[in-house]
Parts: sequence; structure tokens; C-alpha cells
Amino acid sequence: MKISIHLMASLILVAALYPFFGWSVLFILMGGVLIDADHYFWYVYTYKNFNIVKSYKFFIKNLKINDFTNVEGAVLIFHTIEFLLVMVLFSFYNKFLLLFTIGLLSHYLLDFIWFYFILKRFILNHSIIWWIVNNKHKV
Repeated sequence: MKISIHLMASLILVAALYPFFGWSVLFILMGGVLIDADHYFWYVYTYKNFNIVKSYKFFIKNLKINDFTNVEGAVLIFHTIEFLLVMVLFSFYNKFLLLFTIGLLSHYLLDFIWFYFILKRFILNHSIIWWIVNNKHKV
């Protein structure tokens, strides 16, 4: 999903929660938008290329051409259930992490809608443990 859609959704949450949390709501933006940095990490690991512009073009343009088969089975560390569980746990102890997790949940929701209703399939592994179990024979 495009960063602009995650940004718009996060900004709506920021505006709605600003009266309650003040400028701390900027952590919603981090949780809602910046977690896509794991796409870049995966690109660097897979293609051994640090060019962020090429990485962006790969995810925006090339994947559509190849029907997303280039990333099928990939695991994006910040998009996993394990990362979400850790963030939810830490959210009970820190207001900033609570706001980050709210942004994270909005990001996950938008990604789920995109996978389920637009792509009509899930192309990524959403669990590190599941990915390790499924790829154990390849290691």
C-alpha cells in the first residue's frame, strides 16, 4: 500500500487524538508510516542494494508488474504478529508506545484491507516463527 494512504489515515488519527494527548500524537505517525522501513531493510537484504530510490520504485512499480511474486513469502519484521505483541505489551507501560501502537494498528488494518480486498491474497508471512518453521528445510 502506498505511503500516502498510511500518512492520511495517521493524520486523521493525529487530529482526532490531539486534544487528548497533545503533541505526543506524533508517535502515531511513526507507528502508522515509518514502520514501512522494514520494506527497505528487506530490499537491502535481498538485493544487496542500499539505493532507497530503487527500493521505493521496486515496491511501487515493479511489484505490480510481477503481480507481487517477487515478495511472496517474505517476512517484514515490523509487520509481524510478534512485533505487534511486543508493542501491545509495552503500551501498558508507556504513553508514547501506546500512541505508536495505535498508529501501528491503523497501518495493519489498512494493509489487511489492501491484501484481502484488493490483492485477494496474502503475499507476506506475518509471523517470524511461522516463517522460520516453513523455511527450516531451506536453511
